[in-house]
Amino acid sequence: MTAVVASLSTLKGGVGKTTTTANIGATLSTVFGFKTLIADGDPQGHLSDWFGISRRPGVGFAQLIDPPKDGPVPDIHDALVQPDPDAPLWVLPTSYAEMDDVETKLSSDLALGGPWAIHRVIQPILEEFDIVLLDTRPTLGNLTSAAMCASNIVIPITEPRVPSFQSTVAAVQKAERLKQLQNPSLAIAGWILNKWEDHEEGRTVTELMKENGIAAYQPVIGVSEYIPKAYMYGNPAVWQYPNHQGAHRNYEKLTGNILESIGLTAGVA
Repeated sequence: MTAVVASLSTLKGGVGKTTTTANIGATLSTVFGFKTLIADGDPQGHLSDWFGISRRPGVGFAQLIDPPKDGPVPDIHDALVQPDPDAPLWVLPTSYAEMDDVETKLSSDLALGGPWAIHRVIQPILEEFDIVLLDTRPTLGNLTSAAMCASNIVIPITEPRVPSFQSTVAAVQKAERLKQLQNPSLAIAGWILNKWEDHEEGRTVTELMKENGIAAYQPVIGVSEYIPKAYMYGNPAVWQYPNHQGAHRNYEKLTGNILESIGLTAGVA
């Protein structure tokens, strides 16, 4: 089986894209038993932080996209980190500042593969995993294009704020253009509604989604003290607080509904 590759997408920071990617990835591995890879393509490195992966030099995402001119070509297996030996989840850490250089070079160095650069990096290991989640920076830049071209599925994510909704619409429009021009196999899934609070702007966003025929996965993920608190411990909230009640408990149902919508099923690990 070749892995399903999915990227969570928005063009506005602060909506919880990386947090959601980390918690869904953790749920896929430990609840549903999928062998999961999460690739951290954001120079900020917060996804790596979520799994307690230290910021260190060496082989990372940037070096795999843009290998050194001298010396052997890096092997992606050397870059993968398994945060918990009991969980079938691996992280491809970011390369921090070097990813900024890659963003620029993807436009000028054709040898890197342009929008197909990330696909080139992960393609050799797709048969080793069930699901690959791609996390990149929330921009319209080259890394976003490369993530979408490497993906089978784009999952838009928004918070209940009008600017966030508008930015996610722009991300979907970008995905639709890439589907038309470069990656015809790309599918756009339902939206994730994150950081939900029942206020006037939130209700406005849900009305806008309804008016535009946009379906949100259920359940929505509400605001919870446990989700950001878990970051300090280098664990997704679903790992750090498995016995606490809170919005993080909804990740299991959310992940199950996403799996059902894309035709994947698995037994409980």
